Amino acid sequence: MTPINELIDTERLKNLFIKMAEVDTGSCEETKPKIGASTNKQVEFAKKILVKEMKKMGLKDVKMDKTHTVTATLKGNIKENLMIGLIAHMDTSEQAPTGPVKPQVHDYKDGDIELNGVKIDAVDLEPYKNNTIITSDGTTLLGADDKAGVAEILEAVKVLIENPEIKHPTIRIAITPDEEIGEGVTNFDIQKFGANVAYTVDGSEVDNIESETFNAFNPEVIIEGVPVHCGYAYGKMVNAIEVASAIMNKIPKNELPETTQNKEGYYHVDSINGDVNRVVMKMLVRDFDFDNELKRIEFLRRITKEVENEYKGCKITFKENEKYHNMKEKLNELPEVIEYAKLALKRSGFDNPKEPPVRGGTDGAMLTLRGLLTPNLGTGGVNFHSKKEFISLQAMQKSVENIINLVSVWAEKAEEITKKL
Repeated sequence: MTPINELIDTERLKNLFIKMAEVDTGSCEETKPKIGASTNKQVEFAKKILVKEMKKMGLKDVKMDKTHTVTATLKGNIKENLMIGLIAHMDTSEQAPTGPVKPQVHDYKDGDIELNGVKIDAVDLEPYKNNTIITSDGTTLLGADDKAGVAEILEAVKVLIENPEIKHPTIRIAITPDEEIGEGVTNFDIQKFGANVAYTVDGSEVDNIESETFNAFNPEVIIEGVPVHCGYAYGKMVNAIEVASAIMNKIPKNELPETTQNKEGYYHVDSINGDVNRVVMKMLVRDFDFDNELKRIEFLRRITKEVENEYKGCKITFKENEKYHNMKEKLNELPEVIEYAKLALKRSGFDNPKEPPVRGGTDGAMLTLRGLLTPNLGTGGVNFHSKKEFISLQAMQKSVENIINLVSVWAEKAEEITKKL
């Protein structure tokens, strides 16, 4: 049998990724409706590119639902009634300019890559010498997070269609909107999706299986000050901006994203908007241990009350906004979900697949806690959410190989695993 990596059409993979990356699909937290994508450009991308591409491939049940999630089905070629989900997201992060994206292809040898005043350092590129590197032109992010995942899933499915001798269960594909603002699967219909288990293909190195995430709260602190004309403010004005600064000063400097790593939790002030009269602080609070996460929330509640007492006349409202929990404990209920992924990566040539904790969140964390076990596989992208973002075509090829090997493992194990599902 021809090796899997030789069945992957890297030129086709590259072209599809670039075609998708060119389209601005930035999400926006401020415009998020109760149902559906936060930006119309995601909806247009889903209609004009995703739905058309999936129909052209010959996939069944291609549709975009009211949440603007695009789903499709590839029927299995094994006797067992087993369905595996493959999930990625279409939106890109609003933390950097989202478009228009002008992808650049580099025949990379060594050294830095210079892009319109933006330098991608050689130290980041070191593992990718002699690779084909794709970047933006330096004025926007690239969007490999997560259009690389979308392209990799679709290429893997194309290979399966073209090579029916490769055994696989039924595959359900879902491409979601708004993952970057934490809303990608808020209204995801797990029962209708129908998968027994699923995998997101989103971020990180291609030898990684991510099965442990932060517990996450996104607190909001609303500060109402006392505005008074500056000429008559003595003893009367309470500046909401000053109050916000006082809260920030009480957060331990050794517990910020920039001062923590590995499994250390953090506090992060993500944005401050307002004026003397009113300020809204949006925060991220993360910890791998849920009890510690609750202690962090209680600490913030306490210091906001202390500051409110220090600045007489102001009013501070604290909203804790719980988002998701660590998915590790739930995944442990069916260890085969991780074991099969490790076996797949070993078949791709990774003798020691890594299982690092995710210092972030995935759609899979929310889905897992709602009952659809969904760990994450890497896409190969680097420097997400920035103008320095890039991806290696060879890494993308490896991710496709991982996906094909994964569904092959599930096909081989189908008889025994269906008894547990």
